[in-house]
Formats: sequence, structure tokens, C-alpha cells
Amino acid sequence: MKHIDYKDTVFLRKYITKFNKIVPRYYSDVALKNQRKLAQAIKRARYMALLPYVLNPRDRAPAAAKIIVSTPVVTESVQTDGLI
Repeated sequence: MKHIDYKDTVFLRKYITKFNKIVPRYYSDVALKNQRKLAQAIKRARYMALLPYVLNPRDRAPAAAKIIVSTPVVTESVQTDGLI
């Protein structure tokens, strides 16, 4: 297993269920020593706000699938004929 870093959220999300719980050892086939490191890294990432503690139950899309796209706002210029 590679070095477990709390800043590598893409790697850590593989070991979190859709309810944001840490996957147990018997599902992930991780050794006990590495499971402890993995759990510590996930908890540290949550504390540093890199991963959420809980999910919003009212959200329809999963947190990982959300993509925020900002579209540029086009404003039309209003021309006055000096009537104001």
C-alpha cells in the first residue's frame, strides 16, 4: 500500500461508504496496521474540512458528483437619450 496522506481525498474517498462511514477491514481487505492509518487519515481530513463529516440528506446528487459551473453574466448596456 502506498503512503496514506490525509490531503489525498481522491484516494480516501475509496474507503468511505455513500453514507460517509469508514469502510470496515473485511470489505476493504486492508491490513490492521494500514486500516488504522487509513482511519486516522480520514478523520484528519474531516477535521481539516477536506472531507465532510455528514452528508446533507436533502441533496439529490452525491457530494462527489457535484460540479459547480459558473456562467458569465452578460449585462446589456442601457442607452439613454438624455431624457433623464
